[in-house]
Amino acid sequence: MWHRSLLPLGFVLLIGACAPALQGVKEDVSVSDDFAVVVAREGDTAGTLAAKYLKGADRSWVITELRDGAPIKPGEVVIIPIRPRRLGGIEADGHQVVPILTYHDIEAVSKNRFAITAELFEQQLRYLKENGCVGITPDELDRFLRYEQPLPKKAVVITIDDGYKSAKTFAAPLLKKYGFPATFFIYTDFITGGKHALSWDELREMKTQGFDVQGHSKTHSNLAVPPPNESTAGRSARLDTEILAVKQLMESRIGEKVYYFAYPYGGFDSDVVAKVKSAGYKIGFGAKKGSNPFFIDRYRLKRYNVFMEKDLTKFVQMLQTFEKD
Repeated sequence: MWHRSLLPLGFVLLIGACAPALQGVKEDVSVSDDFAVVVAREGDTAGTLAAKYLKGADRSWVITELRDGAPIKPGEVVIIPIRPRRLGGIEADGHQVVPILTYHDIEAVSKNRFAITAELFEQQLRYLKENGCVGITPDELDRFLRYEQPLPKKAVVITIDDGYKSAKTFAAPLLKKYGFPATFFIYTDFITGGKHALSWDELREMKTQGFDVQGHSKTHSNLAVPPPNESTAGRSARLDTEILAVKQLMESRIGEKVYYFAYPYGGFDSDVVAKVKSAGYKIGFGAKKGSNPFFIDRYRLKRYNVFMEKDLTKFVQMLQTFEKD
Protein backbone atom coordinates (compact mmCIF):
# COMPACT_ATOMS: atom_id res chain seq x y z
CA MET A 1 0.00 0.00 0.00
CA TRP A 2 2.67 2.45 1.06
CA HIS A 3 5.05 1.66 -1.78
CA ARG A 4 2.37 2.49 -4.36
CA SER A 5 1.57 5.90 -2.84
CA LEU A 6 5.25 6.83 -2.55
CA LEU A 7 6.20 5.78 -6.08
CA PRO A 8 5.06 9.00 -7.87
CA LEU A 9 6.92 11.20 -5.41
CA GLY A 10 10.06 9.08 -5.74
CA PHE A 11 9.85 9.43 -9.50
CA VAL A 12 9.42 13.20 -9.14
CA LEU A 13 12.52 13.44 -7.00
CA LEU A 14 14.46 11.30 -9.46
CA ILE A 15 13.51 13.60 -12.31
CA GLY A 16 14.46 16.61 -10.19
CA ALA A 17 17.90 15.09 -9.63
CA CYS A 18 18.35 14.65 -13.39
CA ALA A 19 17.37 18.21 -14.29
CA PRO A 20 20.32 18.91 -16.64
CA ALA A 21 19.36 15.94 -18.83
CA LEU A 22 15.89 17.41 -19.32
CA GLN A 23 16.86 20.90 -20.38
CA GLY A 24 16.20 20.14 -24.02
CA VAL A 25 12.72 18.78 -23.39
CA LYS A 26 10.04 21.07 -24.78
CA GLU A 27 6.92 19.31 -23.50
CA ASP A 28 5.53 19.44 -19.99
CA VAL A 29 5.83 16.15 -18.10
CA SER A 30 2.82 14.93 -16.13
CA VAL A 31 3.75 12.41 -13.47
CA SER A 32 0.59 11.60 -11.52
CA ASP A 33 -2.63 12.97 -10.12
CA ASP A 34 -0.58 14.28 -7.21
CA PHE A 35 2.21 16.10 -9.04
CA ALA A 36 3.07 17.72 -12.35
CA VAL A 37 6.70 18.04 -13.43
CA VAL A 38 7.42 20.91 -15.80
CA VAL A 39 10.59 21.97 -17.56
CA ALA A 40 10.55 25.74 -17.11
CA ARG A 41 10.61 27.92 -20.21
CA GLU A 42 11.63 31.52 -20.63
CA GLY A 43 9.18 33.72 -18.75
CA ASP A 44 7.83 30.98 -16.48
CA THR A 45 7.26 32.04 -12.88
CA ALA A 46 5.49 30.48 -9.92
CA GLY A 47 2.54 32.70 -10.81
CA THR A 48 2.27 31.67 -14.47
CA LEU A 49 2.68 27.98 -13.63
CA ALA A 50 0.11 28.22 -10.85
CA ALA A 51 -2.32 29.88 -13.25
CA LYS A 52 -1.88 26.97 -15.67
CA TYR A 53 -1.75 23.99 -13.31
CA LEU A 54 -3.40 25.17 -10.09
CA LYS A 55 -6.28 27.23 -11.53
CA GLY A 56 -5.01 30.60 -10.35
CA ALA A 57 -1.88 32.72 -10.04
CA ASP A 58 -2.88 33.37 -6.42
CA ARG A 59 -1.88 29.75 -5.73
CA SER A 60 1.75 30.47 -6.61
CA TRP A 61 2.69 30.02 -2.96
CA VAL A 62 2.11 26.26 -3.36
CA ILE A 63 5.03 26.11 -5.80
CA THR A 64 7.15 28.68 -3.97
CA GLU A 65 6.91 26.93 -0.60
CA LEU A 66 7.92 23.57 -2.06
CA ARG A 67 10.99 25.28 -3.55
CA ASP A 68 11.83 27.18 -0.34
CA GLY A 69 11.44 30.42 -2.26
CA ALA A 70 14.04 29.65 -4.93
CA PRO A 71 13.41 31.54 -8.23
CA ILE A 72 12.51 29.56 -11.33
CA LYS A 73 15.07 29.47 -14.14
CA PRO A 74 14.56 28.40 -17.79
CA GLY A 75 15.42 24.74 -18.36
CA GLU A 76 14.93 23.87 -14.69
CA VAL A 77 12.61 21.08 -13.57
CA VAL A 78 9.75 22.45 -11.48
CA ILE A 79 7.65 20.15 -9.31
CA ILE A 80 4.04 21.29 -8.88
CA PRO A 81 1.82 19.61 -6.24
CA ILE A 82 -1.58 19.12 -7.85
CA ARG A 83 -3.35 17.51 -4.91
CA PRO A 84 -3.63 19.68 -1.77
CA ARG A 85 -0.84 19.10 0.75
CA ARG A 86 -0.68 19.90 4.48
CA LEU A 87 -4.43 20.13 5.10
CA GLY A 88 -4.82 21.87 8.44
CA GLY A 89 -1.15 22.84 8.33
CA ILE A 90 -0.30 19.75 10.37
CA GLU A 91 3.40 19.03 10.85
CA ALA A 92 5.24 16.43 12.91
CA ASP A 93 5.81 18.87 15.77
CA GLY A 94 2.69 21.02 15.65
CA HIS A 95 0.08 22.72 13.50
CA GLN A 96 -0.54 25.95 11.63
CA VAL A 97 -2.50 28.80 13.19
CA VAL A 98 -3.80 31.86 11.35
CA PRO A 99 -3.62 35.37 12.84
CA ILE A 100 -6.47 37.75 11.99
CA LEU A 101 -5.56 41.44 12.31
CA THR A 102 -8.26 43.99 13.12
CA TYR A 103 -8.00 47.68 12.25
CA HIS A 104 -10.55 50.46 12.63
CA ASP A 105 -9.77 54.02 11.56
CA ILE A 106 -6.61 54.79 9.55
CA GLU A 107 -5.76 58.47 9.21
CA ALA A 108 -2.90 60.84 8.43
CA VAL A 109 -2.82 61.82 12.11
CA SER A 110 -3.93 59.47 14.89
CA LYS A 111 -6.87 60.81 16.91
CA ASN A 112 -6.95 57.98 19.45
CA ARG A 113 -5.51 54.54 20.08
CA PHE A 114 -7.92 52.87 17.65
CA ALA A 115 -7.00 55.24 14.79
CA ILE A 116 -3.54 54.33 13.59
CA THR A 117 -1.63 56.50 11.14
CA ALA A 118 -1.33 55.63 7.46
CA GLU A 119 2.44 55.74 7.98
CA LEU A 120 2.29 52.99 10.62
CA PHE A 121 -0.18 50.97 8.54
CA GLU A 122 2.21 51.06 5.58
CA GLN A 123 5.12 50.12 7.83
CA GLN A 124 3.18 47.07 9.00
CA LEU A 125 2.18 46.03 5.48
CA ARG A 126 5.79 46.39 4.38
CA TYR A 127 6.90 44.20 7.26
CA LEU A 128 4.35 41.51 6.30
CA LYS A 129 5.49 41.58 2.68
CA GLU A 130 9.21 41.51 3.42
CA ASN A 131 8.81 38.65 5.89
CA GLY A 132 6.91 36.31 3.59
CA CYS A 133 3.40 36.73 4.99
CA VAL A 134 0.58 36.06 2.52
CA GLY A 135 -2.81 37.73 2.80
CA ILE A 136 -5.81 35.43 2.41
CA THR A 137 -9.55 36.00 2.00
CA PRO A 138 -12.35 34.81 4.32
CA ASP A 139 -13.31 32.24 1.66
CA GLU A 140 -9.82 30.74 1.81
CA LEU A 141 -9.91 30.82 5.60
CA ASP A 142 -13.29 29.07 5.57
CA ARG A 143 -11.96 26.22 3.41
CA PHE A 144 -8.94 25.89 5.72
CA LEU A 145 -11.20 25.67 8.78
CA ARG A 146 -13.29 23.01 7.04
CA TYR A 147 -10.12 20.96 6.39
CA GLU A 148 -10.64 21.33 2.63
CA GLN A 149 -7.73 23.55 1.52
CA PRO A 150 -4.22 24.26 2.81
CA LEU A 151 -2.93 27.78 3.30
CA PRO A 152 0.47 29.44 2.92
CA LYS A 153 2.54 28.77 6.01
CA LYS A 154 2.50 32.47 6.91
CA ALA A 155 -1.13 33.18 6.04
CA VAL A 156 -2.64 36.34 7.54
CA VAL A 157 -6.16 37.80 7.39
CA ILE A 158 -6.55 41.59 7.41
CA THR A 159 -9.88 43.02 8.58
CA ILE A 160 -10.98 46.65 8.96
CA ASP A 161 -14.09 47.28 11.05
CA ASP A 162 -16.96 49.76 11.15
CA GLY A 163 -16.92 51.60 7.79
CA TYR A 164 -14.74 54.67 8.16
CA LYS A 165 -14.08 56.59 4.94
CA SER A 166 -10.37 56.18 5.66
CA ALA A 167 -10.78 52.57 4.55
CA LYS A 168 -11.07 53.91 1.01
CA THR A 169 -8.81 56.97 1.16
CA PHE A 170 -5.87 55.50 3.09
CA ALA A 171 -6.19 51.73 3.59
CA ALA A 172 -7.27 50.51 0.15
CA PRO A 173 -4.45 52.19 -1.85
CA LEU A 174 -1.81 50.84 0.55
CA LEU A 175 -3.32 47.35 0.54
CA LYS A 176 -3.21 47.32 -3.27
CA LYS A 177 0.34 48.68 -3.26
CA TYR A 178 1.57 45.73 -1.17
CA GLY A 179 -0.75 43.14 -2.69
CA PHE A 180 -2.89 42.28 0.34
CA PRO A 181 -6.62 41.50 0.33
CA ALA A 182 -8.75 42.82 3.16
CA THR A 183 -12.25 42.43 4.55
CA PHE A 184 -14.28 45.47 5.60
CA PHE A 185 -16.81 44.65 8.34
CA ILE A 186 -19.59 47.26 8.23
CA TYR A 187 -22.31 48.18 10.69
CA THR A 188 -25.10 49.56 8.58
CA ASP A 189 -26.32 52.43 10.77
CA PHE A 190 -22.93 54.08 10.23
CA ILE A 191 -23.18 54.06 6.43
CA THR A 192 -23.89 57.58 5.11
CA GLY A 193 -23.76 58.67 8.75
CA GLY A 194 -21.53 61.67 8.14
CA LYS A 195 -18.36 62.83 6.45
CA HIS A 196 -16.25 60.16 8.16
CA ALA A 197 -18.42 57.22 6.99
CA LEU A 198 -18.39 55.31 3.73
CA SER A 199 -21.44 55.40 1.47
CA TRP A 200 -23.11 52.44 -0.21
CA ASP A 201 -21.69 53.61 -3.53
CA GLU A 202 -18.19 53.61 -2.09
CA LEU A 203 -18.67 50.14 -0.62
CA ARG A 204 -19.79 48.84 -4.02
CA GLU A 205 -16.74 50.49 -5.58
CA MET A 206 -14.42 48.80 -3.08
CA LYS A 207 -16.11 45.48 -3.78
CA THR A 208 -15.33 45.87 -7.50
CA GLN A 209 -11.69 46.50 -6.55
CA GLY A 210 -11.55 43.02 -5.01
CA PHE A 211 -12.12 43.80 -1.33
CA ASP A 212 -14.61 41.89 0.80
CA VAL A 213 -17.53 43.78 2.40
CA GLN A 214 -19.18 41.85 5.23
CA GLY A 215 -21.53 42.23 8.21
CA HIS A 216 -20.84 43.90 11.56
CA SER A 217 -24.42 44.37 12.89
CA LYS A 218 -26.86 47.27 12.54
CA THR A 219 -26.08 49.46 15.54
CA HIS A 220 -22.67 48.21 16.73
CA SER A 221 -24.05 47.37 20.17
CA ASN A 222 -22.59 44.50 22.20
CA LEU A 223 -24.94 41.68 21.23
CA ALA A 224 -24.07 39.65 24.33
CA VAL A 225 -25.30 42.44 26.65
CA PRO A 226 -29.09 42.88 26.38
CA PRO A 227 -30.86 46.05 27.53
CA PRO A 228 -32.41 45.96 31.03
CA ASN A 229 -35.67 44.02 31.34
CA GLU A 230 -35.56 42.75 27.75
CA SER A 231 -37.90 39.78 27.22
CA THR A 232 -36.85 36.57 25.50
CA ALA A 233 -39.03 37.43 22.52
CA GLY A 234 -37.69 40.97 22.46
CA ARG A 235 -34.11 39.78 22.43
CA SER A 236 -34.80 37.34 19.62
CA ALA A 237 -36.36 40.11 17.52
CA ARG A 238 -33.48 42.49 18.29
CA LEU A 239 -30.87 39.91 17.29
CA ASP A 240 -32.77 39.23 14.06
CA THR A 241 -32.54 42.95 13.27
CA GLU A 242 -28.83 43.11 14.12
CA ILE A 243 -27.82 39.90 12.33
CA LEU A 244 -30.31 38.58 9.76
CA ALA A 245 -31.80 41.87 8.56
CA VAL A 246 -28.31 43.35 8.18
CA LYS A 247 -27.29 40.43 5.98
CA GLN A 248 -30.34 40.92 3.79
CA LEU A 249 -29.85 44.68 3.56
CA MET A 250 -26.18 44.42 2.67
CA GLU A 251 -26.82 41.77 0.03
CA SER A 252 -29.46 43.98 -1.61
CA ARG A 253 -27.22 47.08 -1.53
CA ILE A 254 -23.89 45.42 -2.39
CA GLY A 255 -25.30 42.93 -4.88
CA GLU A 256 -23.45 39.89 -3.55
CA LYS A 257 -23.87 37.34 -0.78
CA VAL A 258 -22.68 38.22 2.71
CA TYR A 259 -21.25 35.19 4.50
CA TYR A 260 -19.11 36.55 7.33
CA PHE A 261 -20.01 38.38 10.54
CA ALA A 262 -17.83 40.24 13.06
CA TYR A 263 -19.34 40.55 16.53
CA PRO A 264 -19.24 44.19 17.74
CA TYR A 265 -16.80 44.45 20.67
CA GLY A 266 -16.25 40.73 20.18
CA GLY A 267 -19.41 40.13 22.20
CA PHE A 268 -21.34 36.91 21.69
CA ASP A 269 -23.05 34.15 23.63
CA SER A 270 -24.84 30.95 22.62
CA ASP A 271 -27.97 32.84 21.50
CA VAL A 272 -25.95 35.22 19.31
CA VAL A 273 -23.97 32.37 17.76
CA ALA A 274 -27.18 30.46 17.04
CA LYS A 275 -28.63 33.51 15.26
CA VAL A 276 -25.46 33.98 13.19
CA LYS A 277 -25.55 30.33 12.15
CA SER A 278 -29.25 30.31 11.29
CA ALA A 279 -28.87 33.53 9.27
CA GLY A 280 -26.49 31.71 6.94
CA TYR A 281 -23.14 33.18 7.92
CA LYS A 282 -20.20 30.79 7.54
CA ILE A 283 -17.89 32.32 10.17
CA GLY A 284 -18.24 34.49 13.25
CA PHE A 285 -15.27 36.73 14.09
CA GLY A 286 -14.67 37.64 17.73
CA ALA A 287 -12.10 39.85 19.42
CA LYS A 288 -10.25 37.53 21.80
CA LYS A 289 -6.50 37.62 21.25
CA GLY A 290 -4.91 34.65 19.52
CA SER A 291 -4.34 32.86 16.23
CA ASN A 292 -6.68 30.22 14.84
CA PRO A 293 -6.07 26.50 14.15
CA PHE A 294 -8.24 24.62 11.66
CA PHE A 295 -10.12 22.86 14.49
CA ILE A 296 -11.35 26.02 16.25
CA ASP A 297 -15.10 26.68 16.40
CA ARG A 298 -15.74 28.64 13.18
CA TYR A 299 -18.23 30.92 14.97
CA ARG A 300 -15.80 31.86 17.73
CA LEU A 301 -12.68 32.97 15.90
CA LYS A 302 -9.99 35.05 17.58
CA ARG A 303 -8.65 38.36 16.27
CA TYR A 304 -5.89 40.76 17.25
CA ASN A 305 -6.79 44.44 17.60
CA VAL A 306 -4.02 46.57 16.08
CA PHE A 307 -3.63 49.79 18.03
CA MET A 308 -1.50 52.88 17.52
CA GLU A 309 2.00 51.99 18.73
CA LYS A 310 5.41 53.62 18.55
CA ASP A 311 7.13 50.65 16.90
CA LEU A 312 6.51 47.19 15.44
CA THR A 313 7.25 45.18 18.59
CA LYS A 314 3.66 44.36 19.59
CA PHE A 315 2.60 43.97 15.97
CA VAL A 316 5.23 41.30 15.31
CA GLN A 317 4.12 39.42 18.43
CA MET A 318 0.66 39.05 16.85
CA LEU A 319 2.01 37.18 13.85
CA GLN A 320 1.98 33.69 15.37
CA THR A 321 1.51 31.23 12.48
CA PHE A 322 2.60 27.93 14.07
CA GLU A 323 1.80 26.25 17.36
CA LYS A 324 3.90 23.40 18.70
CA ASP A 325 2.13 20.34 20.09
